[in-house]
Amino acid sequence: MPNENGRPLKLRILRAVPVLLVLGLLVHFLLPRLDTIEDSLKTLRTMAPWAVGLSLIMETLSYVANGALLKSVIELAGERMSWRRAAAIEIGAGSVALVAAGALGFGAAIYKWARSGGVSTDAAVLASWLPSVFDAASLIIFALISSVELLLMHRLSRLTVIALVVVVSALSVIIVMAIVLLARNDWMRAIAKRVSRIVKRFRPRWDSSGLTAMVESAAETWKEMQHGGWMRPASCSLMVVIFDLLCLRYAFLAAGHSLHLSLLLAGYGVPLLLGRASFLPGGIAVVEVAMTALYGGLGVPASIAVVGVLTYRLISFWLPAIVGVPIAITLQSSQRT
Repeated sequence: MPNENGRPLKLRILRAVPVLLVLGLLVHFLLPRLDTIEDSLKTLRTMAPWAVGLSLIMETLSYVANGALLKSVIELAGERMSWRRAAAIEIGAGSVALVAAGALGFGAAIYKWARSGGVSTDAAVLASWLPSVFDAASLIIFALISSVELLLMHRLSRLTVIALVVVVSALSVIIVMAIVLLARNDWMRAIAKRVSRIVKRFRPRWDSSGLTAMVESAAETWKEMQHGGWMRPASCSLMVVIFDLLCLRYAFLAAGHSLHLSLLLAGYGVPLLLGRASFLPGGIAVVEVAMTALYGGLGVPASIAVVGVLTYRLISFWLPAIVGVPIAITLQSSQRT
């Protein structure tokens, strides 16, 4: 039912849900740990600058690999893009995703800026979603490693196991569907024809040649992947996650705590996967709460867990989001000229 301004009340409630979730998670997270805040402040004052610097370098390399991933996917479609522009597009699109429909806004930004960089429509469409498939596959691998470590340590609750199974299953289905559609070009053609018929009912003058060209380009991309073309983007996506993991490692070292590799992996993949599956941009609060709770449950002192995780999130998420704002503005303004 509309209010006095004519806007549906239901829409406003839906907009408030993410905010309420964040506040709820923060209250649930902070209230039981008020006694650790003073210890966390002491840890902050004694952080090692060299380790913070190495954490920054590792995350920078992660974004370098992200740009290389986008570049390699565009090259799969027979197009070219400089690594510098690809990395800038990835960082700028990450900032856009925070304020514009999450993953949809991220893909739309990549498509627009790839097109303005001279990439064809079909290659830009491929670039808007295929890198995310590689990223999801890499994250699933690390999340499974993390879950195995946690199960061996008996640190996963039944609810977390159920949530993890649902998320991994859903992402796996999406990845398999994407691979099947690439492999079965006849199915993709049939879907494209049906979509064209539906769109033309509402827009009779709509030209379906672009959609047809995209389908043909997808077929060529699959042929390239069959001949080993998948190896480069897959390697790039793995490097994205590996460097990000190293960023977390040095964040803990900066806080004065060295984690064994198995312990580091145990608390890494599951929170990121759950954050990716949440409706919150960047998994805000979900990643911080889950990761800190896991490392605390694995024996890391509470103050160090808080400082290490928040330092990692500052470097891996918030700083790139801030840096991405002027980059996004520059890319958008260059698109208009």
